[in-house]
Amino acid sequence: MDSYKINKHFCKDHPLLKMTSIKLVFLLTLGVFLSNAHAEDTKPTEESIKQLFVMTNTGSLIQSVSSQLDAMMKSVRDKSLKGSKPTEEQEKALDKFQKKIVVIFKEEMSWDKLEPTFIKIYSDSLTQEEVDGMIVFYQSKAGIALIKKMPTIMQSSMGLMQKQMLPMMKKMEQASKELAVDMEKAKKK
Repeated sequence: MDSYKINKHFCKDHPLLKMTSIKLVFLLTLGVFLSNAHAEDTKPTEESIKQLFVMTNTGSLIQSVSSQLDAMMKSVRDKSLKGSKPTEEQEKALDKFQKKIVVIFKEEMSWDKLEPTFIKIYSDSLTQEEVDGMIVFYQSKAGIALIKKMPTIMQSSMGLMQKQMLPMMKKMEQASKELAVDMEKAKKK
């Protein structure tokens, strides 16, 4: 019985027990909220981001875009010539230029060069919980189907973008001509 009186006396004077129950509930709720907020804001590990990249074949997708660049440039070049046939020398110069551009693109846009940038973007934009959720999704049937179909989706998207780019480029060319005329008029004033 004496130990009960000591504990009762000790507990009665304890600072947490002196608080009103509303203050105590508030502090406990705040603690839970802050711990959850911290858990949700945890940056993803580089390892988990790389796992996500491997699962989604991100590097391969980048390489497939790069490999399509040559054909895409040839198509745009042919359309921009509007049916006119370049001379043999012009054709050689155009081919040389196109090859240089493709080499530059492949060097500068290789997955080895892009991966660190993508890791930083993902790390700055996503939480560990979100990356983990994506990993779970990409392991699901729907996620696997999306991964398998993504190259086709990307290829179709590129084809549609090419079709939309040509009229846009013509409009930009026209705007550029109008600017040149306006600049010439302004120069004369």
